[in-house]
Amino acid sequence: MSIQPVANLTSSNISTLYATGAEKGDAWEEFSDMLGKQIKETDRMEKRAKELGDRALLGNAGVSIHEAQVASSEAELHLKLLIQVRNKALDVYREVMSMPA
Repeated sequence: MSIQPVANLTSSNISTLYATGAEKGDAWEEFSDMLGKQIKETDRMEKRAKELGDRALLGNAGVSIHEAQVASSEAELHLKLLIQVRNKALDVYREVMSMPA
């Protein structure tokens, strides 16, 4: 698939591109797979941060409060990114649904 400049796109080109993407479903499947993986990764990071925080508070050897704080910050940042992706997807959905038929 070649990439066309925006100026060369016409309504027939857009419908052809849409039909090609809809047939294959590649872009949507890739996005869905990526989103699912990121949700699992966020969950894993949050569980790890909680575990490290609990171990650090209990004084278990090998886990410092600094390490637990870094893991917690990483998990928080990952969750914020995931929420922003969700918000953008909802914005796109709302915009598409408000378009006239």
